Amino acid sequence: MEITKQMADEDFLQLKGLAKVGKGMFSPNFSKYDNIYPFTNDRLNDIFNVLDSSKGVLTVTASGDQALMAILNGAPYVKMFDINRLAKYFAIFKFVAIDCLSYEEFIKLYKIYIPFSNSIAGGFLTNPNVNLYNKVCSNMNYSCAKFFELLYEFMKTAKAVEKYNLVNIKYYPKLAGYLTRRNYEVVKQRIREISSLDFIDCNIFDLKQNLGNETYSAMVFSNISSYFTEKELKDYLKLLKSLNNNLTDGGLIQAGYGTAKYKFDGFEIGKNGMNPRFVDEHSNYFFETEAHGMKTTFYIKK
Repeated sequence: MEITKQMADEDFLQLKGLAKVGKGMFSPNFSKYDNIYPFTNDRLNDIFNVLDSSKGVLTVTASGDQALMAILNGAPYVKMFDINRLAKYFAIFKFVAIDCLSYEEFIKLYKIYIPFSNSIAGGFLTNPNVNLYNKVCSNMNYSCAKFFELLYEFMKTAKAVEKYNLVNIKYYPKLAGYLTRRNYEVVKQRIREISSLDFIDCNIFDLKQNLGNETYSAMVFSNISSYFTEKELKDYLKLLKSLNNNLTDGGLIQAGYGTAKYKFDGFEIGKNGMNPRFVDEHSNYFFETEAHGMKTTFYIKK
């Protein structure tokens, strides 16, 4: 996907609207303009230890960390999708930052080891290191760079509540497996060698029509299924089955993720893994792994 100036201008205007009124204006769950995640909430090492990235990875864009873990694990190409049109900008910013910044500079820009930095309104976008921020922008294409220049000016005068509305502050950089010095250098090299990094703006249920005959050995859908109703889970399984032709032989789809102690009553949407009753009912399509108190559900190509 090529990001044009017109697209970037429109998306930035929507970003300002999101900051002013919060996501409630758009949707209680996922929407076309939603707050962004600086880093993953998923234990990606546990997920990618099961997956084969060697023949390409399709993943939710989210924070960009899933794509970076795919690259770390040898994916020759990666395609990302997200209903949130803002996600791609912040993923691109992170990819460019890794490419042009040293490990120490990246850590400093994203405030990774600053105590309580993941509770600061606006996260790394609040009072960023100007030299490092500008260094990243100078290595981006014009449209993306302009987006982040406008964002920088907006964040300088934004109210705390506007910053909270824009950046999801519940993130845990240590869960991103590429953030050791060694892995960072590996990702830096491989991100320069990868044949394709592409984006789709779409709802997961529209994913199939955007893929054509493309094939991947792994697909990563994070905890999207945690938000689904029972009816949506049935539609989700239909989607997973429709993706069989886009999976290589032996390929897997990471289809669910969340706490291993599923709560049927009074749970917080988004924290549970895939509904265990649904998984049991369709057990010929799924297997699950458990680690660190989290359960991951994988779809098996039939």
